[in-house]
Amino acid sequence: MANANKSATRRPRWVGDIGTLAMIGTLFAGVYLLPPDRSFRSIEETGRITACMPTYYPPLVTGDPDAPGFDVELLDKIAQTLGLRLNVLSNAAMAKDFNPRSWRVTRAQCQVLAGGIALTNPVLSYLDSTHPYLSTGWAIVSKAPLDSLDGKVIGFYAGLSGLDRVAVSRGLRAMGLRPVIVASAAAMEEGIADGSFDAGLSEALVSRQIAGANDWSVAWTPGTEERYPLGIGLWKGDLTLKRKFIAALDQLQADGTIDALKEKYDIADIESAVGGAVLPALE
Repeated sequence: MANANKSATRRPRWVGDIGTLAMIGTLFAGVYLLPPDRSFRSIEETGRITACMPTYYPPLVTGDPDAPGFDVELLDKIAQTLGLRLNVLSNAAMAKDFNPRSWRVTRAQCQVLAGGIALTNPVLSYLDSTHPYLSTGWAIVSKAPLDSLDGKVIGFYAGLSGLDRVAVSRGLRAMGLRPVIVASAAAMEEGIADGSFDAGLSEALVSRQIAGANDWSVAWTPGTEERYPLGIGLWKGDLTLKRKFIAALDQLQADGTIDALKEKYDIADIESAVGGAVLPALE
């Protein structure tokens, strides 16, 4: 008798299935009722897009009206491709800290961020991004090629790209080196020029620019193999704007525009040697 009563009160399996389907239907309905993403449409209506960039970070941002920098010109080309005008909003904090939360940048100020946006975990936890179009890492610049870093005085400029400073510091300590920290790329360049430093260590784009300007040598720093992709930062959720930017980047890559900008700003491969080993090229 007890088993009969238990069977009589047991719910049919299809009742649970209906409940599950109802929950799924509610979720889909909620998604359907969300407001549409108007990130690109809103910009298109104004005809202008604003990009937050550091005040100065060559070769990406130079401040020279005739050659404003690789990222500035790239953003301008993207804007033209999308039928927009570009407005650059300078942000000095972007040159002082790689963590975007410290830049105090908001949607109200700009729709995109560029000028050395390394696509690292801290950045991507805060921003979305396009696919990368450059990469960087740690590089050594010196007046002449070095056979070894042993016993050398190294000037160190971290730059803004948020590279792994702990790893490079660990690698230098393993070689018995203690770099002298400087506040700017110019200070590192001056120290090399006047002999205060045997070499300088910084983010590869900075190192390459200093080497090119002085006809010096540049090489990847030994023991720091990691490469860091650079891209354009966008606000999370701005999917239609992201798709438009990626499509424009693909077009500029296909038609040779990006390669031409690399040539204009001397963003060349680093093909040098330290300790007799040929180092990998900058992509």
